[in-house]
Amino acid sequence: MTEQPAKPEREARPIVTRGEEESMRRFVQTVVAVAVLVALCGIGILAQSEAPGQQPLDPQATAKPEQELPADWKAFNDIAGEKDVLKRAEAYEKFVKDYPQSDLVTRAKSQIQSSLLSVLKTSSAKYRDIITAQLDAAKAGNPATLYSTYARVASSLLNAGILLDEAEDYARQSLSLMNEKQYVKYRLEEARQSAEAFAKRTADPAAPARPGMTFGTLNGAPVVRLAPPRPAPATPRPAPTAPRIPTPAELRAGYKSELSSNLATLGQILMKRNRTAEGEKVLKQVYKANPSSSTRTTVARLLAESAKKAGNDAAQLDYLATVALSGRITAAEQKDFEAVYRKTHKGSVEGLEEMLDARYFRDNTRFTAAPANRKPVANPRAVLAEDFTGAG
Repeated sequence: MTEQPAKPEREARPIVTRGEEESMRRFVQTVVAVAVLVALCGIGILAQSEAPGQQPLDPQATAKPEQELPADWKAFNDIAGEKDVLKRAEAYEKFVKDYPQSDLVTRAKSQIQSSLLSVLKTSSAKYRDIITAQLDAAKAGNPATLYSTYARVASSLLNAGILLDEAEDYARQSLSLMNEKQYVKYRLEEARQSAEAFAKRTADPAAPARPGMTFGTLNGAPVVRLAPPRPAPATPRPAPTAPRIPTPAELRAGYKSELSSNLATLGQILMKRNRTAEGEKVLKQVYKANPSSSTRTTVARLLAESAKKAGNDAAQLDYLATVALSGRITAAEQKDFEAVYRKTHKGSVEGLEEMLDARYFRDNTRFTAAPANRKPVANPRAVLAEDFTGAG
């Protein structure tokens, strides 16, 4: 008998349950459906791009172009990219020379000083050069404004707490240059020029206006950006009001305010230089002149501290009352205020608030409000509106 060839063994196959077979079938159907949808979308996009007379969609082509920054704004922003503080100060100097009429000149000058003050230990000579350059430029300009340059430098050094001997010299020179008659004449001419410029702008409404600006920071330096457009008002806005020419009395009051501020700077410098008696004399002169609220509060705070050290309770109470009425009294000053009040009022704070009320009405001019004479309207119905909470 011949041997029969052995039958190959049947390959073992995994047993698939009915549930698994059904799941696989659903999976295959889903994959096929997705592939068909992708193919249809591709055909639709291709047909749209090849449609006659229709250009492909370009997102950048449809984007609204941004408004171009003015040249001086661009130059100002480029400076912030310089991380070296001294080089940045030099760049701001160049900006002031290149764009003397820019709205950003004042901010650039401020950055020159603040940049150099931050590294004064290594740039004191450079800072003095900057001061000299600013004073030389002011001397070559209008003599009526020279005092303000000296005052600004003295105030910067005072706030930084450095070069106080030089700060005192600048403060004294500022005061020696102040002249009321010259001040009034210059400010009046400045106001007239501003009114003329306004008239020219309003006479040509088609003339392009400077865009609005807002500020950010880069490397600790300011950068200017375009302000977002304002929404259109629901009702037409009234025409802009022309600047008003101040009266001679208002200009003289402005002069006295600046004089008090510059005297306060000198007084504070003297106090920091431990020339207390001389500093107090200057500060008391400022305090009696009743300057602006911020100047008066600063002076009263310093004089209150001096009175406390001298044991002058009445003077300390008076000065701290001024600080309290300014709304800028600190927690430590409030504690001293109540303590000195108790000391001068038999150990009690009773009547403290009443004293402050009486002091407020004494130092602040009261005004009367007369009812408005309104004409009767045809429509008897009216709407009550409050100008501020509680007014109605």
